[in-house]
Amino acid sequence: MSTSDLIFFGVFFWVLFITARLAVFAINIDIQLKKKLWPMIIFGLAGILLVLAYMLEFPPKGYAVLLPALFVIVYSNLKGFYFCESCRKMLANKKILTTVETCDKCGGKVNR
Repeated sequence: MSTSDLIFFGVFFWVLFITARLAVFAINIDIQLKKKLWPMIIFGLAGILLVLAYMLEFPPKGYAVLLPALFVIVYSNLKGFYFCESCRKMLANKKILTTVETCDKCGGKVNR
């Protein structure tokens, strides 16, 4: 695998991930739909990343780094976002080791 392949791999995945996150945050769709879409987007992007790694013939030692990193990314994205039923917003929690129970914006109850 050449350096240009690795750069393409990183840039392509990063752009895809940012686009998906912005789409979920920016599009004004029902909060219930966002709740259903968010895990599918995160796991779908993780799958795309693994498929790209396979297609670019990622070395076996690369998977030893990629898989734990991917686990941390997926976990932090699933744990770090909450959905407020009252104001219909998707909220990012910067402290992923803590649990959010009330919305910062409206004070309503927050669900996962």
